[in-house]
Amino acid sequence: MKKDWRERELTMEVIVGAFIVMIFLGLGYFTIILSKETWFTKKTEMNVVFGNVMGLRDGDSVVVRGMPIGKVKTLDLAVNGECPGVHVSLMLDEPLVMHEGYEAKIVSTSILGGRQLQLSEGPADAPVLDLDFYRGKDPYDLMEDAADIVNAARTQITEGKIFEKIRNVVDNIDEVVTRVNAGKGTLGKILSDDDTLYSDLEASVASVRTMVTRVEQGKGSIGKLLSEDSTLYDDFSAAVAALKSITEGIENGEGSVGKFIKDESLYSDVEATIGEVRAAVDDFRETAPITTFSSIFFGAF
Repeated sequence: MKKDWRERELTMEVIVGAFIVMIFLGLGYFTIILSKETWFTKKTEMNVVFGNVMGLRDGDSVVVRGMPIGKVKTLDLAVNGECPGVHVSLMLDEPLVMHEGYEAKIVSTSILGGRQLQLSEGPADAPVLDLDFYRGKDPYDLMEDAADIVNAARTQITEGKIFEKIRNVVDNIDEVVTRVNAGKGTLGKILSDDDTLYSDLEASVASVRTMVTRVEQGKGSIGKLLSEDSTLYDDFSAAVAALKSITEGIENGEGSVGKFIKDESLYSDVEATIGEVRAAVDDFRETAPITTFSSIFFGAF
């Protein structure tokens, strides 16, 4: 009886132990699956130095071209040494070939505070780099930027007297509305109960409509010019053609004007004639006082 009780107790303990072992195996399996860790592949370590990691933590994802390729292993603060800053050690599933012009930056995955580290290998045609520490860019803190914007806006509101300016604008608008309601100004006269301006405007529109109608009917100078009758257009074209013909004749040296412009000998003759006339006028001026004196002297006898 006592032996049977011990056998049952031993069997129960074996069953409970096997159940606990199965639970631990299941927990380990699901832990590996959910964490997406590859335990049996070779890892590549990479070190990046940041001035500010903006809350990056161990285990955050490392992303290349939008694809996670590893995780953040450790973060260490180095105050002194060759590379002061926050040393971030990365554990990558695959080795990366970094080129000159690479980028390493920390970005937010959500507005709730998630972070991930993004890597860019750089241009493929750039020189290859093999460094102990790669330099990362300081991240942009959206909350800090938003706080700066709010503070700047508050400063402008308090020190820039924005409310006072808005009050002045409202007062000016109120004054304009009052003047309009009183019938002052052009807009006030248009919107006033007196329909004189409206009547004048209506008469002006009617006059313009009448003028447009006359033009469409071919009346008046503009109407005749724009009418379908091509007589005026033909006359104008003929006048332009005649003027063009005269101009071409002058350019070719035809006619008196053309010869005068083109023939240099005629120009020389005219110039010589003008010189002779000028000389004759000068001689007349020189002899005129003597002739006048002789006429007066002999006329006295």
